[in-house]
Amino acid sequence: MTGSDTSYNQLPMRVFFSNLGCKLNQAEVERLKRQFVDGGHELASSLVHADLHVVNSCTVTHVAARDSRKIVRRGRRLNPALKTVLTGCHVNASPDEAAGIAEVDLVVPNEHKDDLLARVREAFPRSVRPLTSAPQNGVPYMPMHLVNTRTLVKIEDGCNMHCAFCVIPHTRGRQRSRTHDQVVDEVRSLAAAGFQEVVLTGVQISSYRWQGRGLFELVEAVLGRTGIPRLRLTSIAPWKFDQRLLDIFASGRLCRHFHLSLQSGSDATLKRMRRPYTSDAFADLVGMIRARVPAIAITTDIIVGFPGETEDEFRDSLDFTERMQFARVHAFPYSSRPHTEAATLSDHVAHHTKRERMKRMLLAGERAERAFWGEQLGTEVEILWERPWRGHWLGMTDNYIRVQTPVPQQTNRLASARLERIREHGVEVADPHSRARLGNSSPPRPSTPSLHP
Repeated sequence: MTGSDTSYNQLPMRVFFSNLGCKLNQAEVERLKRQFVDGGHELASSLVHADLHVVNSCTVTHVAARDSRKIVRRGRRLNPALKTVLTGCHVNASPDEAAGIAEVDLVVPNEHKDDLLARVREAFPRSVRPLTSAPQNGVPYMPMHLVNTRTLVKIEDGCNMHCAFCVIPHTRGRQRSRTHDQVVDEVRSLAAAGFQEVVLTGVQISSYRWQGRGLFELVEAVLGRTGIPRLRLTSIAPWKFDQRLLDIFASGRLCRHFHLSLQSGSDATLKRMRRPYTSDAFADLVGMIRARVPAIAITTDIIVGFPGETEDEFRDSLDFTERMQFARVHAFPYSSRPHTEAATLSDHVAHHTKRERMKRMLLAGERAERAFWGEQLGTEVEILWERPWRGHWLGMTDNYIRVQTPVPQQTNRLASARLERIREHGVEVADPHSRARLGNSSPPRPSTPSLHP
């Protein structure tokens, strides 16, 4: 081996990550970034300056699968010398297609994603610097694109449900949970690194189960054994809601926000989707939560144009969505996916009909969101200030309201302020310096920047 070869062999890889899809995918990418940095590698600021491109793919819709392939090919066009790793749900949904993409050098299925760094080292040994020492004190890498204010922690993966539209049981397997100690240790290290908010995420976090203990016990453990100032929950199944969670809001550290996946407000559609609840049961749950936790934000997902959805069924779904007055509605047109029951159903809704229904559903969601903002005007809320944007500073309340102010703020800081007026992209606050929350409000340590494409 020549001297130049030896020198090259000692260089760290410059890695660029591209992520598509859900918060679970985001959590996995942030964890992978920390592993690569702790392993002696660098995060590239762009694809052009990268040696390795890791694409965490999605296949929840045909558009997401298509975009996953496009991002892979875009990287190689920008940088012909780039090595490309494809992982994520598109790999599991269409393994032959993923393996056949000419620009992909290594394919890593979801079940081996935790070993991705080791597989990269094995596949590209000449490009990898050997790890000579263990990471110092376990403090994780923190991406600069969100100024290190909020981050996600995966607590469970997979799903035992078989909703007619969903490919996740095929791409991620059966439900499995991390231990209490694993989750608590990760949250503790993130809090020590300066993060102010951790979001617990998974496919269905309400399915979390470890040694007979569920989500309620996990949340108690995280709040009791870590100093994280704010904890947020996502993706709770409405048929598995543990009412004991409502007692934890008295701590002031659990964010007043639940994301309950509705999917449709039509009982006929819900039955075809194989969802185990009715619209009335969902409404009763929302009413009970709001009665116990005033000003809580309840957000949801809606699928428009599921096979067989008539105009009357869509109207029922739209009327129910408007009646629920969600704080935010994530609406998606139905997309046929392989390995799902819905793909075999007849009476698929025409594309132009789905587009028209999507417009109506999105408008209803926007009206509901602004109505929720309006109900909160004049109240004083806790805000986590995140970043500057177009001459303003942006932050997020614990009850999921995007806020802004023209007054410069210290990022990664929790403070109280009064919601004053509705603007185009959120709510403007008055007196944002009213009082800072005591506790962990120190700025994050410097880290290697991560810029997404």
